[in-house]
Parts: sequence; structure tokens; C-alpha cells
Amino acid sequence: MADDDHNALLIVRAWVEPGSSEPLRAHVRLTTDVAAGIERTVTLCRPDDVCALVRDWLAEVCPE
Repeated sequence: MADDDHNALLIVRAWVEPGSSEPLRAHVRLTTDVAAGIERTVTLCRPDDVCALVRDWLAEVCPE
């Protein structure tokens, strides 16, 4: 996304599911172009997966 006229958005809503073997729940909504609306929604339960998703999204929004 090289065009400066676009805004990206990533929302993470996280909570704990008591009694679960993997208690983290993270509901992630994201887009690389706010004008296009939310492009993807996913629910994850592992911190590493949440971090990887955020890292991949940032790489897409701001490539090196």
C-alpha cells in the first residue's frame, strides 16, 4: 500500500475463556484500505498466531 491517501485499520479484541486449554481468544478485524471496509475477520487462540497476523498486516501496510 504505497498510496498515502489510504488508511489501514487493525482491531484486536482479546479475552480469556476460563477452563479452556488455550484460554486466549483474540477476535481480529483488519483492512489495508479503510475505504474498502473490513477485508478480513478472524478469531485466534494462540498469542504467536495473533503476533504473526499483526506482523504480516504491518508488512503489507508498510513494506520495507
